[in-house]
Amino acid sequence: MRLAIPTWNDRVSPVFDTASRLVLVDVEQGTEQGRRVVQAGADPYPTQRVRRLEELHIDVLICGAISRPLAELVSASGVLVVPWVSGPVDDILRAYLTEHLADSCWRMPGCQSHRIEPH
Repeated sequence: MRLAIPTWNDRVSPVFDTASRLVLVDVEQGTEQGRRVVQAGADPYPTQRVRRLEELHIDVLICGAISRPLAELVSASGVLVVPWVSGPVDDILRAYLTEHLADSCWRMPGCQSHRIEPH
């Protein structure tokens, strides 16, 4: 499985729609197998963002805010979207791998009414 986490200053980028870098993490049997940072793509159009995720063979996108149209396109492409997440990338990855990402400490500030659940 391959995860993508949009990043800014070693933290989850606040908005996926405009993020410029992605941390890609390959996971096998619940363990990180490799990691690299790639450009998210310069084109801000939703269809181009989705195409980039497809090119990178992303299975799961863990992100902060994401516009509804883009979230729907990403989900329709077969990528599991886990939105409203905030925190340092390493901590978020650890929380995901140990099934603690739904803990309220990882929820974006101001998004208390949103639950961190994939869609």
